[in-house]
Amino acid sequence: MIVFEKSGIMGGTTNFSGGVMQAAGTKYQKEFSDFQDDTPEKHAAEWLAEGEGMLDEALVTDLANGAPECIDWLADTCGIEWVGVYGHCHVPYVSNDLMADRIHYYKDGGASGSGSIYVQAVWAYAESLGAEVEYNTEVSDLILQDGKVVGVEITVDGETFKVKANKGVILATAGIDHNIEMAKALNGQQYWVETEYPGTCLCAATDTGDGIRMGLKIGAAFVGGGTIDFCGKTGAATDNRTPIFPEFIVNSAGQRFVCEDATYAFHYRAIYQQERATGAPTWMIFGAGGGSVDQKIANTTEGTSYAWQDEETLNAAIESGELITADTIEELGEKIGVHPQNLARTLAAWNEDVEAGNPDPYGRIEGLAKIEAPFYAYHNTPFNLGALGGLKITQKCEVVNIEGEVIPGLYAAGLNAGGWVGPYYPGSGTAIIGTCYFGRVAGKAAAEN
Repeated sequence: MIVFEKSGIMGGTTNFSGGVMQAAGTKYQKEFSDFQDDTPEKHAAEWLAEGEGMLDEALVTDLANGAPECIDWLADTCGIEWVGVYGHCHVPYVSNDLMADRIHYYKDGGASGSGSIYVQAVWAYAESLGAEVEYNTEVSDLILQDGKVVGVEITVDGETFKVKANKGVILATAGIDHNIEMAKALNGQQYWVETEYPGTCLCAATDTGDGIRMGLKIGAAFVGGGTIDFCGKTGAATDNRTPIFPEFIVNSAGQRFVCEDATYAFHYRAIYQQERATGAPTWMIFGAGGGSVDQKIANTTEGTSYAWQDEETLNAAIESGELITADTIEELGEKIGVHPQNLARTLAAWNEDVEAGNPDPYGRIEGLAKIEAPFYAYHNTPFNLGALGGLKITQKCEVVNIEGEVIPGLYAAGLNAGGWVGPYYPGSGTAIIGTCYFGRVAGKAAAEN
């Protein structure tokens, strides 16, 4: 096997991740969590519910069933040492019976940048089997012969070469994260991020949708998927270890529109939809009174860095304009261009429901505390971890055309492939277990070709 790597380092955006992976029913889940009877069937059902009818059920089921074996394989074969399990935040319409702590993290993993540990462990094993890599080598085109993919065209130091594939070509070039034109055509939310919030995409610069472009060029089908967006300032709802502090999110009319403690990509999809529908920013509203700032500081845990952790950082954010503050909610509304009376009614309804112990109308379960003056507003700004959606594949990772027919010799894996994740990201650890599982499936299928 030979790998053509566009950059000078193996792994792309996976290196920037925490390397965490979701799986159900593993021995590590039983050891490190309270979930002793979880199953891949429940895991698949949760993913499918979050897919809102848009996913390929067979692919999702295969991934859920194959994830535990991948966890064991990484430990037994690649030397990964699993040391803990936690969960992602809820989604209001998904039954609690389907939820569980399934996010596995390894020694020295879980923090941004520790995905490189996973990358290096897997590559060391591949090298031991004879795999080779050519760095700074861009694959620019697929070579067809009688309808079959028989090789690729590569560019090295400005020179172009053609390389024959003995078994097949596996595309694993991530999504259209940094390709604005492809995002405009294929993924509205990624286009919103790239144009309205430039510079907030945290993916590798080489993620320009090359594999998807090459597949589409020869007639492959595309399956859409949404994006992976989160609040990089507060880390709101990134996982269930740190409760979200008392705050609510409003549109330009001063009205709430989403469950703020739902898993991060779910509530950021709603933010995207509101901003596109209204042509105006959305805002996070909180207060110093009622415990909002104090609870936020108290919720800061080791390894989790919140903005505005103390009076010093709070005042610095106000001085820089990052936070807008006012002594009355109406004044705050005036300052941020949000309907003052509506914003006041939203605050009053929030505080009344909290005091009465009423269920939250959007299904929120955490951070339900009274919000009092002085008040603060933060313009919601997405931090982006990439686009979802890619080439349509079979259960063997074979790429299919728009007629549903297999394109011989061509395979796709990870976020280069679509149909198994979306329309919003269903929680940390989904993407990396997908790269592991589908990568192994694609490799096996090509080897048996």
